[in-house]
Amino acid sequence: MLDIRWLEDFIVVAETRNITKAAELRNVTQSGLSRRIQSLENWAGAALIDRRHAPLELTEAGHKLLDVANEALGRLNGIRRTIREDQNERLRSIRFAAPHILSVTFFPRWLLAIQAKLGSTRLSVTSDNLPGCANLFEDGAVDFVVCLVDAEGAILRGAGRPLAIERCASISIGKERLIPLSAPAADGKPLHRLDLNPRLSTSYLAYSPECSLGWAVEDLIARRQNLVQLHSLYDNSLADGLRTMALAGLGVAWLPLTTTHNDIIRGKLVRTGDPQLAIDLDIRLYRPAQRLAKKAEELWSRLTTEGLGALLAPAAFPPDIATTIHTEDSQTIRQ
Repeated sequence: MLDIRWLEDFIVVAETRNITKAAELRNVTQSGLSRRIQSLENWAGAALIDRRHAPLELTEAGHKLLDVANEALGRLNGIRRTIREDQNERLRSIRFAAPHILSVTFFPRWLLAIQAKLGSTRLSVTSDNLPGCANLFEDGAVDFVVCLVDAEGAILRGAGRPLAIERCASISIGKERLIPLSAPAADGKPLHRLDLNPRLSTSYLAYSPECSLGWAVEDLIARRQNLVQLHSLYDNSLADGLRTMALAGLGVAWLPLTTTHNDIIRGKLVRTGDPQLAIDLDIRLYRPAQRLAKKAEELWSRLTTEGLGALLAPAAFPPDIATTIHTEDSQTIRQ
């Protein structure tokens, strides 16, 4: 079996053309180096060095092998450097997968908080729908999944199959709320009303079937059978797309408070329907059972042992959002 050290010895011998000098450079005895060169010749099946000359000369077979040895060792050393660099980078990295809405609303603030606490850390977020995030998690392509979960469990059920994250440990790292919103009419009241009268109808802006936010909304609608009939006029997989249509007055949409609080405060969107039509969501971080890379484990440890406040405080909602989440004051959220 070929030993890579034999090739390294052979290259040094070819460069120095002297066994004694080559042995010094390779930090072996002269006899030890000679035995390794002989082993390489036995493997090749031919003499590689013409020992009758001083300085030494390579045989024709030696020249052929030298070219291949230099190329092979160069490529092997290059691959080794790349692997080590990748491994070092991996140890310093934390990889997340999350639905698009969290990549826009939650992560910008939270990642800054992580950097402040953990120091130089490479952070990456892959945006996908919830089943796609769970697949990345199951394949080991990410360290954590961060997603929104409702109290009724509709989001986790909505995938239609058990997700890998459901079997794993998780912690709450934030809150979100979906609120039914409409553009205002001239009198400031909702242009599209969610009255408790199933004989009436109103235009409804829905999430696309693959969007996990929509699974929570559809579950709520199914449980509130006394609502007006919702005529689905438009659907979009992104909350931003529904927000644009709601601002244009095309219908009512259940939208995240984090993306619409300024619209609410400025009166561009108003709440429609009773307060019980809001959907409270928990932002949860899931981890696998196996041990993660150093930085990812450090993040989990700090979140679970030091409490959430230290890392979450910089990522908390601004005061006007926090107030809106925890109050039903009609001056804060227009009914």
